[in-house]
Amino acid sequence: MTDLPIWLLGLLLIVVLPAVVVAGQAVLRRVWPALREGDHNEVTGFIIAVVGVIYAVLLGFVVIVSWETFDEAENVVGQEASALRTMYRDSTAFPPPIREQIHADVRNYAATVVRTEWPAMAKGEPGSPEAARVLDEISEHLAAIPATTQDELQYKGIEADRFNDLVTARSARLDFTEQGVPGVLWVALIVGAVVTIGFVMIFGLRSALLHALMTAGLAALIGVLLFVALAIDHPFEGDIAVHPAPLERVLADFG
Repeated sequence: MTDLPIWLLGLLLIVVLPAVVVAGQAVLRRVWPALREGDHNEVTGFIIAVVGVIYAVLLGFVVIVSWETFDEAENVVGQEASALRTMYRDSTAFPPPIREQIHADVRNYAATVVRTEWPAMAKGEPGSPEAARVLDEISEHLAAIPATTQDELQYKGIEADRFNDLVTARSARLDFTEQGVPGVLWVALIVGAVVTIGFVMIFGLRSALLHALMTAGLAALIGVLLFVALAIDHPFEGDIAVHPAPLERVLADFG
């Protein structure tokens, strides 16, 4: 949604936004002195209640969906690493040459994904050709495993199942690079924020300080929630992103 550094995004939404709103409110009170009398508060208060509830539901929904997507992406990376670990450990049933080939394939895949696929996903690209090539090589190596006894057939089938789990986890991970909050929802959030804050700005209060504190507090709260939604909207992009720690641990354990 945005290419701004995370610190600048936070500064704009949590500090600058409330400051601009308070400054605008001060100008509005000066231009419209009758505002402080509050003759319109009954109608304005009712509208604030209705609009506020609708906007709170929408904003909360977007934040929760963004967080659930981020959490699911982390879980998928963990499943991918688990499939690699299982392939590595189950290979002990094979003769040394085959076992070493599977071990090398596991290490090669984990290293390739960390080295090439994570930077690609950080740019919004759905994977890297090099990682896909490594998967093809693993598939060829597993298919070439000789299986003449029932036990060999069984363990070859187990390795094939774990490989399928690995492919499924990788596909699910890559799908997250194309997911995110739809643009129409961001438009609704921005319009909703303007309307909600706008009605609070025209709510009549005699105390300018109290009015400013109320409006700034609301703007800051909305800014914080928008910041959270924006920061984790794309799980593999930006400063707050899913890290390849599970795959790095596979390399550390089996490297």
